[in-house]
Amino acid sequence: MTRIAVEGQAKRTHPAERGTVHLHVAFSGTLRNDVVAQVAATHTILVEQAKEHVAGGAAERWDAESVHSYVYDDRIKSSQAGGKQRVRRFRASARLSVTFRDFEALSTWLADIMDVDGVEIDRLAWTLTDETRRTLQAEARIEAAEETMVRAQSYADALGLGPVAPVAIYEAGLRGGGNGGGNAPMYAMRAGAMADPGGGAHVELQPRDIDVDITLSADYEAGAPAEG
Repeated sequence: MTRIAVEGQAKRTHPAERGTVHLHVAFSGTLRNDVVAQVAATHTILVEQAKEHVAGGAAERWDAESVHSYVYDDRIKSSQAGGKQRVRRFRASARLSVTFRDFEALSTWLADIMDVDGVEIDRLAWTLTDETRRTLQAEARIEAAEETMVRAQSYADALGLGPVAPVAIYEAGLRGGGNGGGNAPMYAMRAGAMADPGGGAHVELQPRDIDVDITLSADYEAGAPAEG
């Protein structure tokens, strides 16, 4: 018997269904209590807005962290002899993420919070729902497995080995020496608030389609070449 090792690949592409914005609130100052109070107040407002988006159906969920603070030394110019003076400062921050299903609501909210003091947007991630991803993965697995069969049979036909039979199949990373593969969700966000005809403001979002990739490797066996 002759063993034939082949690889099969398949891809499904689907528009993004969820957009998760990751942001944090941060303030610095010389008085710790004031800094923490500023962060807590702003963070509370954002959390309340996130809850409203979830309650209204525009968002799916939200996650938040408590306020964290730390101390650092800053050096500023001193009026005496042009030197620098060390000043003890405090910095506090808190993070928040909100997953939207309504991209129009997401763009409007981003425009609203971009001008809020202390608020910084870290990143925006586009994803699919778990159900959609599982469906696309199942479809891609079937296609990738069929491709391994076609490839193996092509080699067997070229060598006169007859029909092939599957021996083993491996997902990416499970065969020794392979790599994990995988697909990272891609996204794009055009920064800047844009005025719309209704008088409001929004951030122009450009979610890209998300690729779901499946890579398989498989071993097949075929009979000995026919004797002449």
